Amino acid sequence: MSNAGLAVHRLEPQSSRGRARLAKILDAATELFLRVGYEQTSIDAILLQSGGSKSTLYAYFPTKEDLFRSVIDNVVDNTDLGMALDVSSNARMVLFEFALNRQRVLLAPRHRAVLRLVIAERERFPDLAQIYYDRGPKRSGAQLITYLEALRNREVLAIDDAEEAAAFFIGMLFQHWHRHIYLMESPAPSELAIRAHAERVVARFWAAYRHGPH
Repeated sequence: MSNAGLAVHRLEPQSSRGRARLAKILDAATELFLRVGYEQTSIDAILLQSGGSKSTLYAYFPTKEDLFRSVIDNVVDNTDLGMALDVSSNARMVLFEFALNRQRVLLAPRHRAVLRLVIAERERFPDLAQIYYDRGPKRSGAQLITYLEALRNREVLAIDDAEEAAAFFIGMLFQHWHRHIYLMESPAPSELAIRAHAERVVARFWAAYRHGPH
């Protein structure tokens, strides 16, 4: 588990049995935190669902706050937030696949629940929002900027400012899904809708930055 930026205080189990107990606690805590939120989740409810004991839980997590931080850290670390952007491949296809990947990640029900939870608890845990941003949107955004700079250097697209172009691309990609991302009752869009939107975004981006008359 990556703990960069997170003060996660816990012992690491030394046996397979201990690791299994820890996994059950984390699984139960994750399900409850994502379903009912931090405030409404009690240690007793986590123990009831995981079948563990208070002595075991507190050996790993001295406080409920430590358990919550470990849950968010674990979920973010196990989310696929990046992909290879090959500058030697067809640029429109690479951008299309990038758009698909980012939408699938952010629109997945579990990821939407994590994002809403981080936002809801930003006053209690202000560092978690920054950690989420650094490991997710910032990292994938930097990857896109580097790729667009490579396209500019190869004169594939007429891009003056790669950072601005990346913000334009990502803005088009996610503004469309704002309601789906942030409203709990909104169902995730279909794969067909995601692919159609990726095609529209790439077409508009290409039209804005292609060489020659627009």
